[in-house]
Amino acid sequence: MAMLKTAMNDWALKAIQLETALMALDEVGLPASMKGLQDKAEQAMRELVRGWLAQKPKADERTWKVEPAKEGGTPQDEELAEVVSEMKEEGVEWSVYRATSDKGETVETLVSGDRAWMAAGGEYYVGQWDEETQQLDVGRDDEEGELGTGLVLTLKGELVYESQLED
Repeated sequence: MAMLKTAMNDWALKAIQLETALMALDEVGLPASMKGLQDKAEQAMRELVRGWLAQKPKADERTWKVEPAKEGGTPQDEELAEVVSEMKEEGVEWSVYRATSDKGETVETLVSGDRAWMAAGGEYYVGQWDEETQQLDVGRDDEEGELGTGLVLTLKGELVYESQLED
């Protein structure tokens, strides 16, 4: 999955993938005769995850200008503009957030109620919007009972990552 290219996003995505693999290993449901091998695999996977977590890069040094939400605003991104066209036809209200970095990158987030669409790093993301934290939970849709991908993005297109690994 491509997204805004930063060392932190790359690191966080790999950390999420590794922790997901560890959880999946635990959920496989192997027969009792495989318990010893599964335990060894889990231990090795935990060591791999801890090793990756120790490789966390320093925070990105981009400077961002985040514009306040513009109610009824027009996104610069063509695909988001198409979504706005549909919203206009349906009489739905929306807001547009725009974040621009000192490196010329732009992240736009279109928000309508508790749904959001984001254009970041040449990719598009859709999911549940949390107005309080101003974060997009990719793939999540509470109305449809969709849990999402586990990826959460800020208005700057940065992955939110908190380790779920218990010591």
